[in-house]
Amino acid sequence: MTTQEKVLYIIELLELSDRQVSIAIGKALSTTTHKRLQLGYNKFTDEDLQKLKVFYIEKLKEIQSLT
Repeated sequence: MTTQEKVLYIIELLELSDRQVSIAIGKALSTTTHKRLQLGYNKFTDEDLQKLKVFYIEKLKEIQSLT
């Protein structure tokens, strides 16, 4: 599975909007949309994948810590 496929899988699995992804990876909304649609050779990078994973794992940890 390529980095692009992994990011798209996470987006699909978590039902994320482009806006949510852009916040997680720290990119503009239009950049995120172009990466998702692979417009003009734009693709998600390994760095984008790591940022996305860390962002949502931290959110899940916050949820898990609720008592």
